[in-house]
Amino acid sequence: MTSRRSFSGSTTSDRPPPSAASARPWSTAVDARLLARKPATLSMREAAALPLAVITAWEGLVDRAGVRAGQKVLVHGGAGGVGSVAVQIAAARGAEVFATASAARTPLVRRLGAVPIDYTSVPVERYVAEHTGGAGFDIVFDTVGGPVLDASFEAVRTYTGHVVSALGWGTHALAPLSFRAATYSGIFTLLPMLTGRGREHHGEILREAAALVDEGKLRPLLDGTRYTLADVADAHRSVESGTADGKVVVDVEP
Repeated sequence: MTSRRSFSGSTTSDRPPPSAASARPWSTAVDARLLARKPATLSMREAAALPLAVITAWEGLVDRAGVRAGQKVLVHGGAGGVGSVAVQIAAARGAEVFATASAARTPLVRRLGAVPIDYTSVPVERYVAEHTGGAGFDIVFDTVGGPVLDASFEAVRTYTGHVVSALGWGTHALAPLSFRAATYSGIFTLLPMLTGRGREHHGEILREAAALVDEGKLRPLLDGTRYTLADVADAHRSVESGTADGKVVVDVEP
């Protein structure tokens, strides 16, 4: 997303142009098809955390799975950067949302609008029975990968269910999914960047997301720790260790 101030059709900045003595540029040439205005109700730090997460969640839930009102949606990793956005998008479109998280993060998941499921103590068969009567969820959105994607195949509704994963990179047995006659989609958000196809749609998604933000239906979840370029190694360690609560933002100071 860009700031609300634009110097030209393809360059945007929130700062004045650099002086001749400065080598740091504050504007960048970009493909305008990828851009949307920053939501008025977000800070620059919050807006910086939103695009990749919202594009990933939107492509999975809306473009691939066609989420709609009345459906039961399960989001794995509902307290994470992508998962928290997925919960809010599904809720905004009228779905009944459930999300897995650790016990410590279940209050956060509830505040986002989902029924929390403590994955550390509740097995798949139990929460499927408890929340769907054993029928399975209409959509299962996996943001974790590995064994969690395998669990997703066991949690989806027979015939009409759809599993979506942002991390379907491993080797998985498809038998549980096939036995349910359900479907699966993967998400690879870099395709428009790599191929040039579909770039307009990324801009469309960001504009839709900006409207949801300004309507009070979507908010990025930011980790509370402030990082600068001097702390970038610490920021990486926080992401890699899984200790970050939401998206990690690095402040680039002039």
